[in-house]
Amino acid sequence: EKDLLWWISQGMRILIVLSMVVVISMAEPKVKSDDCDTCRTIVEQFYKGWEKVISGLAADGTFESRPGGAPKITYNQDIEDYLQGFCDSEYMKGYAPYVDEGCRRIMKQHHRPIVGKFLHGEERYGSALVRTERPQRILSVCTDLVAACPAMPPPALAVTAKTDRCAACQRTVADAQFVVRRSRFGQLRGAALAKRKLDLLDLFEPLCLDAYTRHDDYPETINSVCSDMWEQDEDAFMDGIIQHWGDDAGAVREICVESFSVCKPADLPAKAEL
Repeated sequence: EKDLLWWISQGMRILIVLSMVVVISMAEPKVKSDDCDTCRTIVEQFYKGWEKVISGLAADGTFESRPGGAPKITYNQDIEDYLQGFCDSEYMKGYAPYVDEGCRRIMKQHHRPIVGKFLHGEERYGSALVRTERPQRILSVCTDLVAACPAMPPPALAVTAKTDRCAACQRTVADAQFVVRRSRFGQLRGAALAKRKLDLLDLFEPLCLDAYTRHDDYPETINSVCSDMWEQDEDAFMDGIIQHWGDDAGAVREICVESFSVCKPADLPAKAEL
């Protein structure tokens, strides 16, 4: 009888452990995770090289533009070479080590499906200050295919109207956090990070314009709020990121409430997932 009770107790322990494993495996991916940062970076940077590849294909006649539909592109060695060398290319230089490692792992497993989304999708190249398909492409790759990111944006940070400048400010801070986090300066803190302020200035140069490649919920509002803050006092914006690095809610309060008065304290979510 004692042996039977012991085996029952062991079986219960095994079931508990297995249930914990299942719960963990079913946990929602987070916006702030190494794989989500990496996947978003892959898609953003993939565009930059892909546009050059498309130009080359158009020049040699293997690309046919079809207004109103996806372009007709013949998969060839140029595309294969771009895929195979992407993680070592100029487009993926200067990022944190986890981005380099994650790029190799994700591209090894998913490079063909990823390029398929570019081959069969319509996109506007060489355009600025207009909505693009890129935010949906990021969701398609990073949420649906790779399962590295949750559906974005988090509900608390969604820009729900053209006049929703507070949410747009929070999204701008989230973008700035993302840009620093994935960079080679992301592990620095305090004075060490402050010493790299000129480097951060370079990182933030395209921040406002990139709203159109990262967001499809009123990107014009996000770009406008970002540009207004940047023109008003770029140092205050950068200092808010540096001084509160690692404290997302603190950075939002410092920048969106105290420095630029875009939000009131009551407008902020209790806990923002940036």
